[in-house]
Amino acid sequence: MHFFFSGLFWGVLLVLLGLTIVLKAVFKIDIPLFRIAFALLLIYFGAKLLFGGFGIRASRSTTIFSESRIESLESGSEYNVIFGKSSIDLRDFDIAEKSAKVEINVIFGSGIIYINPEMPVKIKISTVFGDSKLPKGNVSFFGDYVYKTESYVEGENYLRLDVDVVFGNVIIEER
Repeated sequence: MHFFFSGLFWGVLLVLLGLTIVLKAVFKIDIPLFRIAFALLLIYFGAKLLFGGFGIRASRSTTIFSESRIESLESGSEYNVIFGKSSIDLRDFDIAEKSAKVEINVIFGSGIIYINPEMPVKIKISTVFGDSKLPKGNVSFFGDYVYKTESYVEGENYLRLDVDVVFGNVIIEER
């Protein structure tokens, strides 16, 4: 975006504006400069979105229009993927002292969540017009589902994942 605030951008724009005024006054040729500039601006943003160069990372926990990899989350944290793609690695999450909770929201995006099969994990996944795949092959398009790893024991420390998928795709893999 800094390109639009540079001297080069404004210099070229003023030269083109001057040329269109001269062409219209001398040669009676009307060039719709602002329509062309607006169309080129839309093409520019579309190409940036398609090829991954236009990314917004609003914060450490929110990814918008980009791709990210998260390797450590804290207990009680929330992570959002909006119009983007993210891989979240929870295999080294520490639950030795107490249980932990992490919330992950995927909206119009894609996410891969890696969990350790030896760690007790309880996943509550809510899907609305999306695709969620769990380690045992459970697939959800619409609705809620609760998945527990084999090492999960009621009353002991565990990692609770609350995953919400809206018009998106989430794959949870045990590795």
